[in-house]
Amino acid sequence: MPQSPRVPAAARRTMLVAAGIEIARAEGGRAVTLARVAEACGVTKPIAYRLFGSLADLLLQMERHVVAGYETVVSDALDRAAARGASRPELLDVLARAYVEHSLGAGEVYDTVSAARTAAEDVEQHVFELPGSAPRLAEVLGIPAARATGVLVMFLGAADNLVAAVQAGLLDRDAAVDHLVALFAPQLPVGDRP
Repeated sequence: MPQSPRVPAAARRTMLVAAGIEIARAEGGRAVTLARVAEACGVTKPIAYRLFGSLADLLLQMERHVVAGYETVVSDALDRAAARGASRPELLDVLARAYVEHSLGAGEVYDTVSAARTAAEDVEQHVFELPGSAPRLAEVLGIPAARATGVLVMFLGAADNLVAAVQAGLLDRDAAVDHLVALFAPQLPVGDRP
């Protein structure tokens, strides 16, 4: 009987992360275990532990994967808008709309994975990670680099809470985007403010 080809560790890690995300999407983050993810990928539990070391590491990689999806969606939307010559206020609207729309699909997965990760780690070890897109967003929106981190953290907090309001039926999508744009338009350079 011929052996199946060996799957490289990096590819196997990617498969396990994707399986974990699907389990979290279907059943919530607490349903994700290394054993369940290994079974979903047809590998043994010891292989999953060798690749991740702990459930907290798997959940961290899942969280990073979801964040990378946000960054891709937002970057692509900004690139398309910039290519057609959008102004900074228009770029802010594109950023807000892309984030809100993507959050309504991927946000629940991010929230459930993040909550499971917090539960799986010591609270002191759970660190907020700023997306790598902060410098690019600051450049696109004309925000000074010294303020970029604070503005991005405020944007993420405000956007996530507005999305929660949409999910609760308190606002519609367009209102959430409008509020986000109104809140952050004062961060644009004076000459670019609407």
